[in-house]
Amino acid sequence: MFNTFSGSTWKGARGWLKAVSCCAFALGLPAAAHAQGTVAITGLIDGGLAYVDDFGGSQGTRALQAKSGDVNVSRWILSGNEPLNPDLSALFVLANGFSITNGATGQQGRMFGFQSYVGLASHASGTVTFGRQFDSMLQFVQPFALGGTPYGGVAFAHPFDNDDLANYTRTNNAVKYTSPMMNGFQFGATYGFSNEAGAFSNNRGYSVAGTYAHGACSAGASYEQFAGESNLATANTQGAEPAGAPFNATRQRTAGLGGACKWDRLRVSAIVTRTQLDNATSINNVADTPIALRGEDIVFRNAELNARYALTNQWTVAAGYTFTSGSFDSPSGHASPTWHQFGLIGIDALSARTETYAEAIYQRANGLAGTGIPGAQISNFSHAAGPDQLVLALGIRHRF
Repeated sequence: MFNTFSGSTWKGARGWLKAVSCCAFALGLPAAAHAQGTVAITGLIDGGLAYVDDFGGSQGTRALQAKSGDVNVSRWILSGNEPLNPDLSALFVLANGFSITNGATGQQGRMFGFQSYVGLASHASGTVTFGRQFDSMLQFVQPFALGGTPYGGVAFAHPFDNDDLANYTRTNNAVKYTSPMMNGFQFGATYGFSNEAGAFSNNRGYSVAGTYAHGACSAGASYEQFAGESNLATANTQGAEPAGAPFNATRQRTAGLGGACKWDRLRVSAIVTRTQLDNATSINNVADTPIALRGEDIVFRNAELNARYALTNQWTVAAGYTFTSGSFDSPSGHASPTWHQFGLIGIDALSARTETYAEAIYQRANGLAGTGIPGAQISNFSHAAGPDQLVLALGIRHRF
């Protein structure tokens, strides 16, 4: 049949076939035998309803709300991978966070604010990536907590996400290295550049972390530091932490240590972290107006014990308790607040991609006088007027 084509007809057909091939490549489809690599669109959508027993205003004000992402932040992800040789691949990730309740873009309105990076991955030598991304502390130590993970998520964060484990904080201008697994040991490091001429250390960030696994048990340790973290208009907007960090402070230093063991369907974890803030001027709560501080030096110490149990292949429950102690020092005085937080979640896997969940989180805050903090505050919700806050939530989570 092709023999009956005229010259002009064959040229038109070749043009059409070329266009189809280009479109298929852009969608990551195997249009031609010589096509290499993949491009995929994936993501996660999380939404539901939440009841809050004390929601700002006068004590006792209650709220029933439609919520987006109380466990995991909703996002869609464009990612790609291209094999360069048997050991080396190129990769990229462009991830957009959003709210399903109003369709707004998250992460201060950034198109790809959830993460955006490109890099090279080697089975033998490790992975190097460049761009806006989560740091090594979150990568290696977060799995020992419930906050930020699929088994607790945003609402289970330690007060104000003071140790950056609940996926609020990314590092801009970051170069990140992750080693291959070596006899159970793996490590990584992240460095975020200031990009400010003549001020290399202003608004920069870095972290180092590692884990070791042996049999059913594992442990991890990490350290991170941010210099001049701020989301104020006067900050270096091209720096490593221009927005999204929990605090405005001259410097933040956070160290973490965690461990876990698994027995059949049960996994028990513990984690301790310590965050020190120099000259802190505000707490930048994503669900509320910023809390003004007095330029004091602040220390948060967190200790969390948690467990999760697979009742069946479909049902999983997880529970955790976190004790947080604070030390607020300023020229006008000293305060030693404490927080107790309990969380419980049940997850029903309707399929490999769709889950429903029910969760309850209770927080008790003591000794807030003199801190500037108005009341208890569970992550992703406005503060309470009093020292106690309870959240009950139902939701659905779908991966695609």
